[in-house]
Amino acid sequence: MTIEQRVNEANQKVMDILLNGRPVWKDVRPALEAIPGMTRESILVAGPPLPAEKITQPIRTSICGAAVHEKLAVSLDEAWQMVLDGRIKIKPAQDYACGCAACMVVSATMPVIVAEDPVYGGKGYAPIHPGANPKVLRWGLYDGEVEQDLCWMRDEFGPALGQAVRASGGIDLVTVLAKTAGMGDENHNRQPAASMYLALQIIPHFMDVEHPKKNDMVRFLAGNDRFFLHVMMAGVEALTVKAKEIPLSTVMAGMGGNGVEFGIQLSGTGNRWYTAPAPVIHGMLLKPSYTEEDLLGYLGDSCVTEVYGLGGMSSIAGPAYARFTGATFAEAKERTEKARAVSLGEHTFAPIPWDEYRGFPVGIDARKVVGYNILPISHGGSALKTGGQAGAGAAELPLECFREALRGIRDEALRKQQ
Repeated sequence: MTIEQRVNEANQKVMDILLNGRPVWKDVRPALEAIPGMTRESILVAGPPLPAEKITQPIRTSICGAAVHEKLAVSLDEAWQMVLDGRIKIKPAQDYACGCAACMVVSATMPVIVAEDPVYGGKGYAPIHPGANPKVLRWGLYDGEVEQDLCWMRDEFGPALGQAVRASGGIDLVTVLAKTAGMGDENHNRQPAASMYLALQIIPHFMDVEHPKKNDMVRFLAGNDRFFLHVMMAGVEALTVKAKEIPLSTVMAGMGGNGVEFGIQLSGTGNRWYTAPAPVIHGMLLKPSYTEEDLLGYLGDSCVTEVYGLGGMSSIAGPAYARFTGATFAEAKERTEKARAVSLGEHTFAPIPWDEYRGFPVGIDARKVVGYNILPISHGGSALKTGGQAGAGAAELPLECFREALRGIRDEALRKQQ
C-alpha cells in the first residue's frame, strides 16, 4: 500500500468519526475529577504551548487569577513566580481534550462541561460560559468581583447545572444543531438559537434542583445567548480526541491561538502543534478608540468548533454575523465555499435553507489547503493586549501551519517505514 493510500484510508476513518459521532452533554464536574491527567497544580490554557516569558498579559492574569482562586498563591505576583519556577504547570487545554475560549483557563476546582460520544467513546471538556458580564477571567481580567463570580460558578451554579443535566439523561448536541438549522447561527460567534433550544432542554430539570437561588440560576442560563458555545466545544473535543488516535491522517483535529502564535493539530500526529505567527482578527471593534495596535493576535480555543465545520466554515449559515463584522452575504457564502473546497465531507443533519439546503463542510484536509492554496477563514473574538474584549471578526488561517503539518505527516510516514 502506498503512503497516499494509507493516508486516504486514515482520513476515511477520521471522517467516520466526524460525520457519525454523536456528542452528548452528559455532566458538569470539577476539572480535577473529570479531566484525565489534571492535577491540583495544573492550569490549562488556550492554543499551542508558549514559554512563560512569551505569555501575553491577559493570559498571565487569568493564570494567576486561577492560581489565587485555587489557593495555590495569595497574590498574582506570587502565582506568577510559581509559574516561572515550575510549581504551577501550564498546559495546552486541547492536549487534554478541553477547550478554553478567549483568555479563559481551567484549574482544578473549576466546573467543566463533560461531553461524551457514545459511538466512538471519546470524552471532551470545556468550562462553563460566564455570561454577558465583560469583566470575566474569560477575557483576562481578575479582581475581587471576578473571584466572587468564580466561587459562585464553582460552589453553586456548576453543581446545580450538573444535577440538571444528569437528570435530563444527556442532551444530544447534533439534535440541537439540527433543530436550530436555518435560524441564523454559525455556532462559533453567533448561537442564540442553539443556546435558547438548549435552555429549553435543561430548564425543566432545573425545576427539580433543590437550591434557594435556582430561579436566579435559570435566569442566568436563559439570558446567556452564547451558552451553547462552550457546550459545543466540549462536544467537538469528544470527537477529536478519538480522531487524534488515527495515524497518518491529514485531517485537522485541533486549532487555536495564544495571542502570539496560532496552531493546528492533525489527526495523524495527535497533540503535536504546528504553528505560525497568530493573525489579527479583523472586523468590528467595540469602541471607536480601539485600533489594530491594541489587539492581540488570534486568541482562544473556541475555534475548535470550526474543526467540526461551524463558525467561519459555515459562515453562510449565519450571514448576520458576517454582516455584523462588515462583510456581505456574498462574502459569507465565499467563506463557506472555501471551506468546502478543502474539506472531505459535509454534515447533512443541519441543511441551510438559503444555501440550497446544503449542509456545512467538515474535515479540512491539510493536503487540499496547501495544494489548492485555499486558506479557510475563521471567525473569532478579538482581545485587547491589556485584557478585555476588543471586538469580533474573521481571520485567514496561516498557510505555514498546514505546510508544517504535512511535513510532520511525511516524517511520521517515513518513521513507520523504517
